[in-house]
Amino acid sequence: MWKFWIGLLVTLTVFTAPRLSTGDTGEKMQSEVDVWSAFIRPKYFNDKEIREGESVVKLTVPYRAEDASVVPVSINAQIPQTQEVYIKTLYLFADNNPEPLAGTFHLTPAMGRADLAMRIRIDQYTNVRAVAEMNTGELYMDTKFIRASGGCSLPPPFLELKAAREHIGEMKFRTIISGETDGTLGQLRIRHPNVNGLQLDQRTRTIIPPEYVKKVSVSYNEQHIMTAETDISISQDPSFRFFFRPEQGGTLRVEMEDSKGRRFTRTFEVGE
Repeated sequence: MWKFWIGLLVTLTVFTAPRLSTGDTGEKMQSEVDVWSAFIRPKYFNDKEIREGESVVKLTVPYRAEDASVVPVSINAQIPQTQEVYIKTLYLFADNNPEPLAGTFHLTPAMGRADLAMRIRIDQYTNVRAVAEMNTGELYMDTKFIRASGGCSLPPPFLELKAAREHIGEMKFRTIISGETDGTLGQLRIRHPNVNGLQLDQRTRTIIPPEYVKKVSVSYNEQHIMTAETDISISQDPSFRFFFRPEQGGTLRVEMEDSKGRRFTRTFEVGE
């Protein structure tokens, strides 16, 4: 019986997935249905003007991913975070993913610089977009195309999934020498399987129920640095790089909540 349902699932996927046309050079072109213009943009930004280019944020993704389940993405701000002018919110989209919005990141001037880096899953060839909302309301977007597929349905090996579940909520944090003067670069890693509800258990041949990180809040010396609201496109064991302004003898506090309602809090002592 399970073979029937798997066959039906594959058939539906083939006939309902957005089709990509192919140019004379063999390159994948824009999908016949412009998901961004038809669905994503109206849902999140209505008819607000969005200025395109790299004047405020620059998005970097590999043109062809080695592993579609752990695609490195970095967003680099082209302006510093000041009290007067700063990036208030960053949105990260992968147009053709089952859930296009990978994350919404609420930022503050305390970061010093609104750079972010993480790893995401990519389901099929798609545009990836970083949209920056300024504290004054303006919107800026940078878009890159990536050739990758299968990352959202690729199941984690059983032993990796088992280990991730045994260590859910464990966190590691370290600072990285970056050469930037606007702040210190930190890297946070959270142990979590981040199962998205689309992956097949290879042993039981059933879909693994979703459980993923939904919210991560970071503060330093009780001052809010940023809050990440994430979804199923974030890879297993989420890792985030971000800037902050450390002081001697400071404490970084991280609060995490997942889709199962589990909450974890960790603190890290940070030197000068």
